[in-house]
Amino acid sequence: MSSPHQSVPPSESSHTAEEPTDTGRPSHSGGLRAAGPGRLIAIGAVVLAYLIFVVVGTMQGWSLGLRIGLIVPTAVVVWLITPRRASHPKPGTYTIGVPKLAYIGVLVLAFCVFFPFVGWPVALWWLLLFPVIAILWVNRTYTTISASGLELSTILRKRHLDWSQIKGIAIPKRGPVRARLADDTEVKLPAVGYDRLRELIDASDGRLPDVFGALEEAQEREAAKRRADEQAQAALDAVDDSAATD
Repeated sequence: MSSPHQSVPPSESSHTAEEPTDTGRPSHSGGLRAAGPGRLIAIGAVVLAYLIFVVVGTMQGWSLGLRIGLIVPTAVVVWLITPRRASHPKPGTYTIGVPKLAYIGVLVLAFCVFFPFVGWPVALWWLLLFPVIAILWVNRTYTTISASGLELSTILRKRHLDWSQIKGIAIPKRGPVRARLADDTEVKLPAVGYDRLRELIDASDGRLPDVFGALEEAQEREAAKRRADEQAQAALDAVDDSAATD
């Protein structure tokens, strides 16, 4: 693991798609991705109505407190309309996504752009796109591990990799872990950094090798070899001392 970039081949697994394993983490089955067209239209209508209210209120000279205060009931309505995430995990799948603490950063960003928008909504409405993009990034950036392979999702696209396509995993010095494919190309695994590598290995059910265990074994072998060399050297020193005494 000391190498800044190394590739580890996947291990053979006895697991099949007919025998899924519940990993205890739900896949991404809730939120805006699970919303049907009707709910998406309703959410968009509520947000658009609030923006219109802010613009009209600014033109009519309504108080700033009134315009800002209405964001609370608007957010509550949007939250109620948005589908809830499934309470039970989907068998055989495990999703590694962006930590939900990232929403704190989204909230801070929203506060930063909201006040300039309220002051001049006609010209600065585009600032609201930044927190929206941040929310989409948090929700759509994930890697799902299942018996059929890896499902990679980013804010712009999705891609499925069968286990047969994966030659190994590459661990760069910085950035997300990568899957090394049979054609020697590499694909980034969204949201899977080095700190989430253990989750990826455990969720693969043996399809990916335990690189941490391999590292520990290598370190143990190196330590055993060093002890053997030290013992051999000590034995040679004892023989030399005995010969010098004679």
